[in-house]
Amino acid sequence: MKKIDEIYQIQLTYKRYSTRIAAARRRERPPQRDSRRAAWRGETRLSNIRGGKPGFSLLDYAFYDGAFTIGHATGSGRGNWNRGLYSWSPLGASIKPPDVEKFKADPKRASKIIKKAARYYGAALVGICELDERWIYAHDYRGREIVFEDVEEWYETEEKIVIPESHKYIIVPAVPMEFEEIKYAPMPMTPVSTMGYSRMAIVAGSLAEFIRGLGWHALPCGNDTGLSVPLAIEAGLGHAGRNGRLITWERGPMVRLCKVFTDLPLEPDETLDDGIIKFCEVCKKCARMCPTQALPMGERTFEGPSPSNNPGVLKWYEDGEKCSQFWNQVGSGCSLCFRVCPFTKPNTGLHRLVKWFIRNVPALNRFWVWCDDFFGYGKMGDPEKYWES
Repeated sequence: MKKIDEIYQIQLTYKRYSTRIAAARRRERPPQRDSRRAAWRGETRLSNIRGGKPGFSLLDYAFYDGAFTIGHATGSGRGNWNRGLYSWSPLGASIKPPDVEKFKADPKRASKIIKKAARYYGAALVGICELDERWIYAHDYRGREIVFEDVEEWYETEEKIVIPESHKYIIVPAVPMEFEEIKYAPMPMTPVSTMGYSRMAIVAGSLAEFIRGLGWHALPCGNDTGLSVPLAIEAGLGHAGRNGRLITWERGPMVRLCKVFTDLPLEPDETLDDGIIKFCEVCKKCARMCPTQALPMGERTFEGPSPSNNPGVLKWYEDGEKCSQFWNQVGSGCSLCFRVCPFTKPNTGLHRLVKWFIRNVPALNRFWVWCDDFFGYGKMGDPEKYWES
């Protein structure tokens, strides 16, 4: 079975990533926290609304915020560890009767069942991988070490979070983001990310309860606990593009990732071929269009430009600080690199044909990049027409 190391060179000096240095976590500490709050909830938002800027109206901001209702109301957030629908303890929705033996099936059949349930709960794609501790955060946001021990149940102390060694299977659902609404990025009337976070919580929480109801353990996660992109790569969903996000053959970057750790024996999926990486090597459209040049134009490297980057893996590194600064300018997320990506297209017959050539005849990749620009793909939509369509 193909492993991630066959496509991404990983140095022996690589160390597990600490979530405390992530750009998203650093934005929550002063002074970044104060500027972010002012932008997202204060002066910047108020100025945009009063200025009558198309795509930045009260209607648009309310649309963006409303999509995050599930994440907000349940306390799940964008991946709040062990909170809301991401609770690591059973929620009581699905309970196996004590006098009934837990569900048993061979790993292949169990995987098929898990994937079908995940799709029903809202996943667009689902992959499975075995635990690779390199992609698990070294610490949580409080600085506690995340470790693995030979225990039956997870537990936490003031110093550490313990995951049972038996939880060696990770299910990685990818929830959909909409192709139509991404056309308006980076305006706040683009709610695809906030809607994605709400869907992540629903899918991960529901899938975990389903597994618990079968008599097994399940630990649902959003952006917490582990690095979602390398786990999704190992689970056969896609590859890390130049924009630093997962790019899939089916939906391009238009997915959000969650994961569920479990001790239910499952059959891992195989890591995909590197056709997506070869296309990103010649495309560069996301880097060309990035308003702050937060994405690299050059080759993959082992180190990034930002203190939020974790060195040691051959990939394209995003400058999270530059990206965050632009978020504060618009008073919401950006997602422009999602909008302009040539893979951001519905899975129609024509686009499947083009992707077949990308996958099998990479010598034509520059031609497809030229076609994408020539036919005007990735252009921003007119926000004044959205509500009338």
